[in-house]
Amino acid sequence: MRINEDDVEILNATSNHATDWSKTFLTAMNSCRWMNRYIKDQNISELDVSISFSQDIRKELKADRFLIAYYAKKPVGILRMDEYWVPKAVRIISHFPLVIPKFQRKGIGRLLVKAGVQQAQSEGVVDVWSECWSKDMREIKLYRTFYERIGFTKKSNRLEMICFTKAFNEDHMTEIKGLEISKSDEITDELVQTISQSYAKSKDKLHVIENLRNPKITESFLKKTRQSFLEIGFKIDCVVAKYNKKLCAGLLTATSKNRGMVLEIGVIPEFRKLKIAQHLLELYLYTIKSQQINEVALGVDEENIPAINLYEKLGFSKSWNGMLMLLEDKNKLGL
Repeated sequence: MRINEDDVEILNATSNHATDWSKTFLTAMNSCRWMNRYIKDQNISELDVSISFSQDIRKELKADRFLIAYYAKKPVGILRMDEYWVPKAVRIISHFPLVIPKFQRKGIGRLLVKAGVQQAQSEGVVDVWSECWSKDMREIKLYRTFYERIGFTKKSNRLEMICFTKAFNEDHMTEIKGLEISKSDEITDELVQTISQSYAKSKDKLHVIENLRNPKITESFLKKTRQSFLEIGFKIDCVVAKYNKKLCAGLLTATSKNRGMVLEIGVIPEFRKLKIAQHLLELYLYTIKSQQINEVALGVDEENIPAINLYEKLGFSKSWNGMLMLLEDKNKLGL
C-alpha cells in the first residue's frame, strides 16, 4: 500500500488523544519482539498506557512533545520527545517513533521525527538526540538503520548493568586510610568540581559528547539529573570524597523503595588506581542491601572497559543494551 505524505496529519497530542495514543502504542509495540514480551510480562494494559500518557501531558513540561500521526482519520504513529540533560537539546525517547505494523516503512516515522525537530528548532533547540534500549540486539539494529537513514549518527553504545544485592559480600569491603566522605541531598560545588575534573579525561564517550569538562555544563547536567529523579519519587544522595584532605571523587545516586541507581561516579585522574571508586560503590551496595532493596543499576559506555571490569568485580552484569545517536545531517530529514 502506498500513501501520499500530504494526506498524513500530524498533531500535538493532548489528553483528548489518550485513547488513540494508547492503542497506537500497544499495536506498534507488537512488532518489537522484546518490548512486546516485556509489556505482556508486566501486564501493561491500554488503560495503563492511557493513564500514564494523560499524567505526563498534564505536567506541561516545556521540552516535552507528544506527536500523533493520522491517516484517513485513523491514528497510525506516535512520537515522544523530552529535554536532554545538556543545554539546548532534546531527546527522542527509546523506541519512538512508534508506527503500527500496517503503516511501517511508509515514511510515517520520518514525518513524525521531522515535525518534532522543526518544533524543537523553532524554540531554540540546537541538538536532537535519539536513544534506544532493548535486550534484543535486533531491535537496536533496526533503530540504528532507521535513524541513520534520516541523518542521525551513532555516538555511543550504552550498557545497563545490574547488581543483585543478595550476591554482594560485605565481608570483604575495601578500606582506604585517609579517605573522608561527606553526603548531601543537594548538588554541591564540590560535587560539580569533582565530576567535571573526573569526566574531563573519561573513557566514557557520553562524558566527552556532553562536554562535561566544562563545570557550568556539569552543574546544569547534575541538577537536571537530580530533579528528574526526584520527580519520579527517588531519594538523591550526592557523595564527595577527599583523600588526605584533597577532593578526589564524587558519586550521585538515586534510591527508590525497589531499586538503587548509580547515576554518576568519577575519580579525579591523579587519585585513580587507589580503589576509591570501588570503595564508594561498595558503601552504596552495602546501604542498599541493608535497606532490603534487591538491585542496583547503572549505565556505562561499552568501550569503557576499566569501568566495566570494576562493575563486574562487584557483581554487576550486563542487562540492557542501548544506543545514543545525534542528528547531524538534517538534509536527509528534509530540513
